[in-house]
Amino acid sequence: MALWRQKVLIIVITLLAGIVTGIISMFAITPVYHARLNIIMNMPATHSTKYGDYMLPISTNEQYINLITSNSILSNTIEDMGYDQQDVSIESMRDKITITKTDNKNAIQNSFNISVASDNPEEARRFAETLYNNYIVFIDVMVAEGATEYFLNYYSVQLKSLEVQLDTNKELLAKNIEILNNTPMTINQKKAIEEMLASDSTTNFIVMGNILNPNYTELELDIIEIKQEINSIENTMNQYNTFLKELRDKQSEIVQYYKSGEFTELKNKIIRITKSNIYLPSEPVAPRNKTSPSNARNVIIGTLLGGMVSVLIALVKEYWFKKE
Repeated sequence: MALWRQKVLIIVITLLAGIVTGIISMFAITPVYHARLNIIMNMPATHSTKYGDYMLPISTNEQYINLITSNSILSNTIEDMGYDQQDVSIESMRDKITITKTDNKNAIQNSFNISVASDNPEEARRFAETLYNNYIVFIDVMVAEGATEYFLNYYSVQLKSLEVQLDTNKELLAKNIEILNNTPMTINQKKAIEEMLASDSTTNFIVMGNILNPNYTELELDIIEIKQEINSIENTMNQYNTFLKELRDKQSEIVQYYKSGEFTELKNKIIRITKSNIYLPSEPVAPRNKTSPSNARNVIIGTLLGGMVSVLIALVKEYWFKKE
């Protein structure tokens, strides 16, 4: 009966709460729009290049997708979006990105949903597009940087080893040439047989003339083999030096990327790993509807809270009036 007597008060407060909540939700709260990316990836364990196979340091797709919130990517995205870096921080950008993963523990996940938030539909679409483009470049540069460092070290070590082999073979060649110069090309067969007859009178035949010295022939063959080995080593060293020059050029361009955020195709480039291993089935689109706030939900919540408060006020009013 007390509530019935205060029904007008309850209705008025409840309606006012719902109306005020709706006005605040529609005009005072900044709307949030989410643009979505569906990224499909299947990253390999090794990456094949013209310099050899490079074993990637990251082993799972989940680890690769988590890189999308890396500082370098977000910093470049802030710059490309034209945001003021004093007003927009990397942390605030990271809070706007959500990565959705499946819970299937029996399968390797290769599909990921990325959503980015903004207060404008077109800006949300551009944010998603810019983030993805910077992510692709970052992965390519990261793999290229790792492969470049690896092959620079590898071929530098190989060159030092080949230099030792080359010096050893050159020393051996010089010794064999010296021995060859002191070795007679032929053997005087007449003299050899006379010596043999002097020691063995039973021999009843003589072969005249000179014969080719087998030791001389063997030395010649050894020298040819050593020269071929030296030629092979020198050719390999020239190739490795060419590789090292290319790799140093790549290294310089990678350093430039980290300074400026700009990335261009490399001459004799390391093949971009993302071209065949990361896909974007469809481009991001501007969302039609905002994600939050939900005006209807806020009005319902405001109305319910207003009703609860109005009932409390009505009961307190009834209590005080009766007390007086």
